[in-house]
Amino acid sequence: MKLLLLAALAAAVTPALKSVEISLPNDETQFTGPDADLLNANCTGCHSPAMVLYQPRMDAAHWAESVKKMRETYKAPIEDADAARLPAALAAVQAR
Repeated sequence: MKLLLLAALAAAVTPALKSVEISLPNDETQFTGPDADLLNANCTGCHSPAMVLYQPRMDAAHWAESVKKMRETYKAPIEDADAARLPAALAAVQAR
């Protein structure tokens, strides 16, 4: 009886749920331009292009540190050849 009373009370005080609609800003899903294939293959699995475009501007040396962190700390599967090219490509896409 107590269990039935508790269930009825819980049902009575449970707020009504309703669906809401939200609008998210448009975001590029892929990089475009020079080195787009390199950036899309290595970055967009975890990051949107906006993440790069709206970061404080960094030079290739700072991007090299970020690429190193992604590989070593987060175990991003970036091949050595791509890791060597990514810093310049990231700096260039920010400069556009």
